[in-house]
Amino acid sequence: MRFSAKGVVAVGGAVAMVMSMAACGGSNNNASSSDGKLSGEITFQTWNLKNDKYTPYFEDLIAAYEKDNPGTKIKWVDQPSEGYEDKLSADAAAGSLPDVIDMGPNAAYILAKAGTLLNIAQEDPSAKDLYLDNAWKGATFKGEGLEEGTYGFPWYLNTGPTFYNKAAVEACGADASNLPTTYDDFFKLADQIGKTCGEKGISMLAKLPNSENYGEYGVEMMNKDRTSYTFNSDKAQSFIENYKKMYDSGALSKEALNANWNGETDAFKQGKVMAMAGSLYSVNDFKENAPEVYKNLIVTKRLANSSANIFMEMLVVNSQTKNKALAIDFAKYVTNKENQVKFDKLANIFPSTKDSMDDPFFKPEGDDLESQAMRISAEQIETGTLWVPPEFSEAQDTTNLREQVAQAIQGKQSVKDALDSAVKFSDERLQQ
Repeated sequence: MRFSAKGVVAVGGAVAMVMSMAACGGSNNNASSSDGKLSGEITFQTWNLKNDKYTPYFEDLIAAYEKDNPGTKIKWVDQPSEGYEDKLSADAAAGSLPDVIDMGPNAAYILAKAGTLLNIAQEDPSAKDLYLDNAWKGATFKGEGLEEGTYGFPWYLNTGPTFYNKAAVEACGADASNLPTTYDDFFKLADQIGKTCGEKGISMLAKLPNSENYGEYGVEMMNKDRTSYTFNSDKAQSFIENYKKMYDSGALSKEALNANWNGETDAFKQGKVMAMAGSLYSVNDFKENAPEVYKNLIVTKRLANSSANIFMEMLVVNSQTKNKALAIDFAKYVTNKENQVKFDKLANIFPSTKDSMDDPFFKPEGDDLESQAMRISAEQIETGTLWVPPEFSEAQDTTNLREQVAQAIQGKQSVKDALDSAVKFSDERLQQ
C-alpha cells in the first residue's frame, strides 16, 4: 500500500482544458430532497484498494451508509495504481471525474487550481474541528490563481522511523545505545563512519535526500504567499554540503547518485548500509525476508531537526457533482473517526481524525520491534508536518532537484548553482 506522495505530472497537462470546461460547465447540485434527506447516487473512486484485503471493508462501509440513508446509492469503482494519474487527467479534461475521489495533495492541488474540486472549508466549515491540525493544514491550498481553501477531507496518514543495522553500527565503532535522531548529530557521526568504515564497504546512507528531508532539516521550501520556492537558502546549501562531505568520505554510497538505483533496502539487508528510513511495513519485510538483519535492528525516531514528515491521502469532492450534499456527506463519513480507525488497523497506517491516536492499537506497550516502530510512528503522526508542498511535483520538481544535487555532490557544479537551478526550474513550473 502506498504511503508517499505520488507524481501527477499527467494531470497537469489537462489543467488548461479543465479550466475552460469548468467555466462553461453546469451541474445540478441539489443533493437532497425537499425534506432535507439525502437521496440519489454518486460514484466513489479509490486507488488500488479493491482486493481480498480491503474489499470487504469497503463493501461493509457502503452497505452501512446506504442502510442509514435509505434512497442513496454509492457506486464504488477502483482504479489500478498504474496509469492512475493518466486516468485522472483524462476524466478531468472530459469533465467526467467521479463524485468522490481518492488522491494525494499534489494531484488535489492541480485539480483545485483548475476549479474542479469543492472547497470543503467553504462548504462545511465545521469539518475542520474533526481532523488533526497538521492534516487539515496539509489539505489547505493557496497560491496565484487559487482561492485559499481546504480542497478535500484528510484521510489516512503515514510516517515511519529510522532503522539502524546494529551489526554495521558496531563494525564501524559507533555507539549503538546512542544513535542520532537529528540530522545535525547524524552528520557528525557520518564524519566518523567515513573514516572508520570507508574501506570496509559499509556506508552510513545509500540515498540522496528526498524533497521532504529538506523540511525535516529545517529548510523552508516556499515563501509564505506560495509564489516562489526558497530551497536555495543558506540552510539548504548547508544540508547538501553535508551530503557532499558524506559522499567524499565514503559515508554516502556511490550508488546513491544513480537515478535508476533503488537498491537501498537490499543493501541495508546485506549489511552494507548502516541506516535507512522506513515504515511499519519495513519491520515485517525485515522479519520475513532478512531475519539476521531483523535480529540486529534498532528503531529510532525519524531523522529530523524540526518535525518528522508525514504523508497523507485525501478524499476530494468534484465541484461539478450533481449530488453535492450526498458526495460531501459520504466523503465525511468515510473519513470519520470510527471508519478511519477501523481501516487503519486493517492497513497498518494512521488516522487523520482528532483523538483517534488514543486507541490502544496505536500505542502498544511491548518492547518488540513492531511495537517500538508503532509508538514512534504514532507520536510523529500527531506532531509531524507534511513538508512537501502540494505544488511540488514528484515527477518533475523532485526529479530535477535530485539530478541537480547529484551533480553538485560529484563536484560537477557548486551546491549553490545546483539549488539555484532547481529553484529556477520549479518557479517556472509554478507560474504555468
